[in-house]
Amino acid sequence: MTKLANNQGPSPGSTFRSVALRPLLGRALARGLFVALTVVLTTFSVWSQDSLKQKSDVLREAAMNRSGDPKRGKALFASASTKCAICHKVEGQGGDVGPDLSQIGGKFDRTHLIESILEPSAEIPQGFHASVIETKSGRSITGIVKAESATTVTVLDAEAKQIVIPLEEIESRKLSSVSLMPAGTAEILSPADFTDLIAYLTTLRTGPAATPGEGSTGTLILPPEFKAEVVASGLTGATALEIAPDGRILVCEQTGTLRVVKEGKLLTEPFVKLPVDSTWERGLIGVTVASDFPKTPHVFVCYVASKPFPHHVVSRFTASGDVAEPGSEKILFEGDDQTKLGGTVPAGHQGGAIHFGGDGKLYVAIGDQTAGKPAQALNSHLGRLLRINPDGSIPDDNPYASKATGKYRATWALGLRNPFTFAVQPESGRIFINDVGGKAEEINEGIVGADYGWPTIEHGPTTDPRFRGPIHHYPTACIAGGAFAPMDLRWPKEYRGQYFFGDFNHGQVKFIDPATPALAKPFATGLRRPVDLRFAPDGSLYVLVRDAWVVDKLFKGGTGGLVRIRNVRVENSAGSIP
Repeated sequence: MTKLANNQGPSPGSTFRSVALRPLLGRALARGLFVALTVVLTTFSVWSQDSLKQKSDVLREAAMNRSGDPKRGKALFASASTKCAICHKVEGQGGDVGPDLSQIGGKFDRTHLIESILEPSAEIPQGFHASVIETKSGRSITGIVKAESATTVTVLDAEAKQIVIPLEEIESRKLSSVSLMPAGTAEILSPADFTDLIAYLTTLRTGPAATPGEGSTGTLILPPEFKAEVVASGLTGATALEIAPDGRILVCEQTGTLRVVKEGKLLTEPFVKLPVDSTWERGLIGVTVASDFPKTPHVFVCYVASKPFPHHVVSRFTASGDVAEPGSEKILFEGDDQTKLGGTVPAGHQGGAIHFGGDGKLYVAIGDQTAGKPAQALNSHLGRLLRINPDGSIPDDNPYASKATGKYRATWALGLRNPFTFAVQPESGRIFINDVGGKAEEINEGIVGADYGWPTIEHGPTTDPRFRGPIHHYPTACIAGGAFAPMDLRWPKEYRGQYFFGDFNHGQVKFIDPATPALAKPFATGLRRPVDLRFAPDGSLYVLVRDAWVVDKLFKGGTGGLVRIRNVRVENSAGSIP
């Protein structure tokens, strides 16, 4: 009976214990399930990451070792599966979420193109970081800020949808470290498809054909009786060069080292190492020497200093043999804090070329930092050619000396976009300025007080009486490097006194007659991304080349070089060359 009674139901105490244990057992079971599920999901995530990495590695290997079909790649670019055309423009067609890719194949090597697709968040182009905006109503909006007014912010999301957000509704706003570009490309493209897409991107340039890429030499085509040789290799981010009257060559490395080439050899010890900010296009970007160097042992440089904030610096050093005399730097000019100057790509359009004019003054080219409007302002040093005395003082006869104040009186000409290089003709003192486009690449004649119109007008010819148009222009690419051939150059007469200029994207050097500059003639093709040119006292033309245009996380040091082009007929003839 007791047994039966006990089986009829639990005692009050046992009932309490059972009820009390149920939530405990439930929580324990839930915890166990949660731990198990976490382990499963973590394991799955690791497997997924490993799988994705393996797939990415397969795509990398394919794209680096196969040429691919650009036509199929173009179709893939425009397809709904990749969504490339939704975000990027090519030759005016496509979206505005990401950067315009019309010139991407000329400015970036194959490695950069591959990594930008497989790991889009690893190196987001400046000016294209997404903003995450939280509203007071609880909405979270992620997109690229395209416009701001006193009352609203306009963003484009990953689907290229325009969203206008009233400022009064914004609770918080921050930049994201995650690219809007989809990271799952490896999951949707086969190795053949990915290779075709990369092949298409490499064709995006205005030149007739791809220039030789990283680690390759290609076919360098020169006129008859000319030969080329590599004088120095292993340069890191080469940006500019100068050849002293005694034949020594100074080469700027963007990362802050000024190298010396002497008697055909790159010296191990640099002339000087500067504390630069070398982000994107900043760094050591210009060099020249006193006209009677080494009698006057002064070397002048333009660089972007890193402290206390990024800003342009023009300095003078005193040479002691092949190195700078310790403590000899004299700062001649300092620009403004770049973090306060605006621009869609604040570290872009730095300019940097520096040369002495025929008047003995020091001329310095500074870009607009992609800010545009300051190139027209008198209280700015951006987007213009500066003119200072060798000691850093400002000449009283500068065209804006009475209109501007302080250091801004150094302005000699303005309205430039990115005058990365310019040159001065030794015999006449004429100045030709290479201004990187824009809708066109320009060669402008340097005229005191001139306004070249940027950004009020686009690059190219103009009929606007307020501005001075270019003497030569061609479709957008990347003009880089300029040098006047001496009038007494012992080359065939068709080259004497001509203006030579390079193009980074096209991988070529052309020349124009200063008297009739509209027509350019080819001189060298197949060069790997030239950035500067200079004629030497011995009659050789030196061409400085580098790898990718900017310094970013994918940048590789030691990939630049110095090429010497000489006329072999000169070496075999003691007389004049017809």
